[in-house]
Amino acid sequence: MKTLLVYLAMGIARLIAWMPLSVAHALGTGFGYLNWRLNNRRTKISRTNIQLCYPQLSDNDRESLVKQSMIESGKTVFEAGMTWFCPLEKVDHLITRVTGMEHLQKALDDDKGIILILPHHGTWEILNHFLRHHLYMYAMYKPAKIKVLDRWIYRSRSRVKVGLIPANVSGVKTLHRVLREKAVVAVLPDQEPGPKSGVFAPFFGEQAWTGKLVNNLASTHPAALLSMYARRSDNGGYEVIIKPAPETIRDKDPVIAATAMNASIEECINECPAMYQWNYARFKTRPEGKEKLYRFKRKHRKAQKAQARIAT
Repeated sequence: MKTLLVYLAMGIARLIAWMPLSVAHALGTGFGYLNWRLNNRRTKISRTNIQLCYPQLSDNDRESLVKQSMIESGKTVFEAGMTWFCPLEKVDHLITRVTGMEHLQKALDDDKGIILILPHHGTWEILNHFLRHHLYMYAMYKPAKIKVLDRWIYRSRSRVKVGLIPANVSGVKTLHRVLREKAVVAVLPDQEPGPKSGVFAPFFGEQAWTGKLVNNLASTHPAALLSMYARRSDNGGYEVIIKPAPETIRDKDPVIAATAMNASIEECINECPAMYQWNYARFKTRPEGKEKLYRFKRKHRKAQKAQARIAT
């Protein structure tokens, strides 16, 4: 049954890929708005995260951000077909602006390798299409449990010059090897690592279980450190943003390093907060003594619906 659903999803994604991007975004807007109105689990996770990370906002402003973030997440879903299936030249034309290209060019000229820090912010898949014109990069990859889905994802990413490395101990060794050869590696830094692979570090003032991989790589190799994301532009295309990441990420103290990395991610998010993946349970692992989050009980449903009505 799951395989049939994957084939159905692939068919829909291919169909949407041939629609104008404005149509895909309109469908994504409707999908995201519906999820917000239904107050589903992803909406509740977004609301919890935004309340934690933006306590200075009023209730109205926070709920408005929740609503807009769900809409932007809907756009991410419906534009996936475009990034996976459209002719490469068509996707290239959608990248209408690049800010900070001088930072990438300097890193390429220095020829010491590059570590790209790519948070789940904006349209991260579009970065593959941009980067393929400038470099070949390696990224860790966790195979999907459904084989047909795994083949689909693998093929779509392989066509844009991404070397996929298994997300395991062997894969980490491979990253170190290619960095010794002055290669480019990309790391998604804002997902919770395993029990032995992280440290608690502040993220918007909250302690978040943060991966040590970037610090491990950066403290071992002289590769340049860059943060990148792609955001939707008002003109219907995409803008790629490139920033130098803090050198403190190389610190021998993993907490200091993780704090610096999280600060660089915060800087990116604050430039367009609605485009961040707030519906990911980023604070699932909590410090000892801190209450668990994301436990949504039915008895709170009325209160949650009342919150959702604020921004209607």
